Amino acid sequence: MKTVREARHSVIHRDRHAYSAHPHIARLADGTWLAVFNKAPRRAIRLHPPQDPLFHNCLIRSTDEGGSWSAPEVVPDYDRHGVECAGLTALADGAVLLNQWQFRWYPLAAATARADASELVFAERFAARLPLPHECGSEPRSLMPWARGGGTTWVHRSADSGRSWSGTSVDTNPFSGGYGMRGGVQLPSGAILLPLSDIPNYRRIFLIRSEDGGRHWGAAGLVAAAEGREFEEPATIRTTEGRLLMLIRDNVSRQLHQVESADDGASWSAPRASGISGYPAHLSLLEDGRILCLYGHRAPDYSIRAVLSEDGGKTWGTDDMRVVRGGLANEDLGYPSAIAGDAGQVFAIYYCQDEEGVTGIEATRFRL
Repeated sequence: MKTVREARHSVIHRDRHAYSAHPHIARLADGTWLAVFNKAPRRAIRLHPPQDPLFHNCLIRSTDEGGSWSAPEVVPDYDRHGVECAGLTALADGAVLLNQWQFRWYPLAAATARADASELVFAERFAARLPLPHECGSEPRSLMPWARGGGTTWVHRSADSGRSWSGTSVDTNPFSGGYGMRGGVQLPSGAILLPLSDIPNYRRIFLIRSEDGGRHWGAAGLVAAAEGREFEEPATIRTTEGRLLMLIRDNVSRQLHQVESADDGASWSAPRASGISGYPAHLSLLEDGRILCLYGHRAPDYSIRAVLSEDGGKTWGTDDMRVVRGGLANEDLGYPSAIAGDAGQVFAIYYCQDEEGVTGIEATRFRL
């Protein structure tokens, strides 16, 4: 398998007391680069956002195209804890949107005393997919003394490059909630389309639309669902032909699926397998019109990989896969996203675990 050219790796954020993961990067109209990621205290077991009430979304910025980065700041404020991965949408007027799903969490004793306790998610369900230490295998509540309820979808808007935010909750009916970690797409008309996963079911993809810069959102509409599939974490791009292309994680097949729209999101094609094994995706439109898909490969060789489409996403060059960063420690990696520059240069950000077992945010600058 080929590797990308001129790859230069760097550490963006590392905190040995924390678990930092799942970044998303965006370039604002003024040239500022913003990246948002999840951060929570490092624990004896590896927990992701649906399992831990102390996750915050943190924002970092670069004014020198990724050469240096600011210290992480929680966004939009410290009251937004117990959140899922967040997404950024850079708008043509210079504003930026942060979409965020926040679970409701309860201490264990308070949760068990609630009248709706049967509707909450306790540690036993979290533990079903976790490799618990042997001594705690029969008592997961000793490691996770909390319970999870429903939650709220938020979209926050910033007019000052992410320094301050005003937010609004979003009605996602008939879906139970909306989670997205790749932001949305702004159409030439100015309308914003934001694709989201139905949370906590993680099986359907839907879309909300704003006509006023993200201040208000219309009714949610279904994009993708299929029997025997568990769709989540959509990545969307507008091609040079004006079509919308969306790649979707499927937790059943472990392959990326895709849907397309030729009418600005009013209708979508049926989901089909893309042929790309890995997840989740990020899509970038290169200056020559090709589409770059980055994704995490969570099997040996543990790596960040890239694949290209030369026909607007109709087919993918899976026989010409490229390794962006290989030789990573284990499956604790992925969620790459990128900013594509001139002359084929790409800056990709992702998370991975280092040789000391610390999971942090790293990057690779490369050429295709």
